[in-house]
Amino acid sequence: MDTTLNTELPVGFDLAKATWVHFGGGPKFDYPIDYAVSVVQADVATGRIDFLARWAPSSYCHFHRHLGTTAAAVIEGEQHITETRELETIHKVRKAGFRGQVPDGETHMECAGPDGLTMLFSTHAPDGRLFEVLDATGGRVLAAATIAEFLDRMQAAAAA
Repeated sequence: MDTTLNTELPVGFDLAKATWVHFGGGPKFDYPIDYAVSVVQADVATGRIDFLARWAPSSYCHFHRHLGTTAAAVIEGEQHITETRELETIHKVRKAGFRGQVPDGETHMECAGPDGLTMLFSTHAPDGRLFEVLDATGGRVLAAATIAEFLDRMQAAAAA
């Protein structure tokens, strides 16, 4: 697998047959977290992964910071995103058909619109670290997600 980022699903990929790994919130979070991921393809050695993310209606993923170069595509629904930058906060709504680049190191909250959300992410993270989960202030790292972890969770879900 090369390091070229791709915002298209592979030819013949059947979204209906994807294996999903669910993530939820907990007492550390004061917003509704309900999303799942499915790895489309990955190569730990090159630091490349393409994965789908699916949110329940009006639900969030964890507040996070991207660590690798990422391209994203909205497949279904709407992505409501709040980007936190040094001197500004930006709110965006991205609809099905959107394709774009996520800057390295970007910190943001994202949530699904009222009908849910499905996105494709294509990431090049040479050290294997995809993103950091942050506390509510964005000042403390709670966890780091890696390509290897995503693959381990996918393998466990497929075996269940």
